[in-house]
Amino acid sequence: MAILDEIYDTTVKGAYKEIEPLILQALDQNIEINDIINNSLSKAMIYVGDKFSTGELYMPDMLLSAKTMKAAMEILKPHMKKENHITEKGTIVIGTVKGDLHDIGKNLVITMAEGQGLKVIDLGIDVDYPKFVEAIKENNPDIVAFSGLLTTTLGNIPAHIKAIADAGLRDKVILAVGGAPVTREFADRYGIELYAPDASTAAKEFVKALEAKKG
Repeated sequence: MAILDEIYDTTVKGAYKEIEPLILQALDQNIEINDIINNSLSKAMIYVGDKFSTGELYMPDMLLSAKTMKAAMEILKPHMKKENHITEKGTIVIGTVKGDLHDIGKNLVITMAEGQGLKVIDLGIDVDYPKFVEAIKENNPDIVAFSGLLTTTLGNIPAHIKAIADAGLRDKVILAVGGAPVTREFADRYGIELYAPDASTAAKEFVKALEAKKG
């Protein structure tokens, strides 16, 4: 459909001021929300994420595309509640670890994950250990994701994991970690199941892990 192609192109370009009339037009045409998300928005963000990872696009490009997708999702969300066929694939609790005030990477991951049909509980920045534990008890998530940009604050991640384990919740969740200084080796060292070098990969890893969990 032509309108889905337009939404895709607009999201890739990051033309966030132009997305609202296109989304409304698609809704007026009775295009299913799943189609708008899967065949336009998510597809566009995966493309942008892949181009970012190969160096063909830069962080400002990705941020503009994420802003466009977020604007589109804000329009779609009220309609999603009315449509019973919209099913969330799983729930993620995410937060920037204690001592770290950065949130650009975290917010990108949220946008990408929501675009893949995941429910995301955002705990914000500088999240203390008990807040993660409380969020797990309240929301029963499938995945708990730690975001960190500072090498100094990565040292707090083991304490976050210990708090979750001490509360008897470690076996109930899949752990994920990401951020500029994070490596696969770091994740393996602390038994963290999922690691992603960028937001696009993170969303793909979340979906893959949830599909494997459901078997």
